[in-house]
Amino acid sequence: MACQTSLPLPQALASEMTLFELDETLCLLMESAMDATGENNGEIPGDLRQALLDYCEAFGAKVDNIANYIKSQENQASNAKGEIERLQSRVAVAENKVDRLKGLVKYFMETRGLRSMKGTLNTISLRKNSQDSLIVERPDAIPPEYWRVSLTIACSELQDILNHLPEQHPVRARLAADGNGSMKREPDNTKLRSALASGITIQGVELRRGMHVRLT
Repeated sequence: MACQTSLPLPQALASEMTLFELDETLCLLMESAMDATGENNGEIPGDLRQALLDYCEAFGAKVDNIANYIKSQENQASNAKGEIERLQSRVAVAENKVDRLKGLVKYFMETRGLRSMKGTLNTISLRKNSQDSLIVERPDAIPPEYWRVSLTIACSELQDILNHLPEQHPVRARLAADGNGSMKREPDNTKLRSALASGITIQGVELRRGMHVRLT
């Protein structure tokens, strides 16, 4: 194959051909070399030998090019990820500062009975939230029907549960008292909200309309 390029032939081949094309050509050259050895007393003709060397080198160069490209993209991804993490950290710090300062301003205004404070260019006011907040002051007082349990178990254990649960079965004991930390128990906030909104009284839990700081 004649390549009109200033690059050495193997590098030119690696640049112009895909890895699949190089692999296919190498296979054809190897077959030709095997046939040629049978017709030339076990010798490979010089031009065929040189072609094999060129394509083998081109194949290696192509592999290196692909590997180097992958490494380059991985480095770019790693650098971008580091930048994202750095910016996310800055966002979190800034948001925490805003939340703390707004909390202090809210406390100041509530303790002094202020609904707004006017400056030369800005007004800080207290506004009611758009919906009630669920306040849980005594989780231990919440009835069982308002709790939600998430359990992580192996498929074999699930099959045991579906098949049978005799009194002394180890899975039954695990469900009764989860000592491995695979069971997560937490209040069902959706059920609590719905019950309180319908007028049901639940000890230690209430819906409360809070206030937030607004800048205008």
